[in-house]
Amino acid sequence: MPARFRAWDDYFIPGTTVLRNKFNEQDAATLQLKEEQAARLRLIELAANPVAGDFDYAHMKAIHGRIFQDVYEWAGQERVGPDSQMTKGGPDVVRFAPGDPAAPTIAYGYYPGPVVAEAAEEQYRRLASKDLLRGLPQAKFVVELAEIWGELNVVHSFREGNTRTQFVFFSQLAEQAGYRIDAAQFAVGQPLRDEFVNARFFSQATGSNERLVDVLERAISPIAPPSLEQRIEAIVRREVYRKVNPAQDPGRTRQTKGYGR
Repeated sequence: MPARFRAWDDYFIPGTTVLRNKFNEQDAATLQLKEEQAARLRLIELAANPVAGDFDYAHMKAIHGRIFQDVYEWAGQERVGPDSQMTKGGPDVVRFAPGDPAAPTIAYGYYPGPVVAEAAEEQYRRLASKDLLRGLPQAKFVVELAEIWGELNVVHSFREGNTRTQFVFFSQLAEQAGYRIDAAQFAVGQPLRDEFVNARFFSQATGSNERLVDVLERAISPIAPPSLEQRIEAIVRREVYRKVNPAQDPGRTRQTKGYGR
């Protein structure tokens, strides 16, 4: 973590509620647009050249670092603070039906900064103890995925960009277990987007991930074995990427434990 990020208020440009950023942008709306554009390009890169790792905390941090490296100095670093529980506002999805316009906005809690590392590491240990969810029938896989996803969301390791990072991480996790998450169904404006957000709020409020299971099972499917043509195409695509980006050749750094493509 850069030295100037030692407390919650250090994330903001002094005198504003705008996050410090590499663009030196002081308008929140403009920063959001620039962040989304920069992150989108990095997400495209990640699709072609995934971060290699063991599906542990270091792996999640590396993904976050890749996505937000152009925007924030603290990309890839766990959040500092707040010292008390972090909260975000959202609709009351426990006493009101999801989407009910009468639902008031309430505060949903996340782990305080001082315990983020410990809480995160515990969840990754649990994931490893379950063999990274490999070898499970689809129904069981979805239940276990919802459990780890719901718990890591409450940890909320990063100051910004948790959801995008989680989607990349869990999509990779699903692939090595033989399943595919159709992330397009969770894009802004798509029906599952709001259901997914509300399901995570429900998990935070109740400790139950049952709604998250319901959402995820509609976007997860088994991966069919690739055809010969698809395998050849994948090899060619990797070779082209290596020639264009020799410094990022995944063959030089890829770790094989717990991860295979």
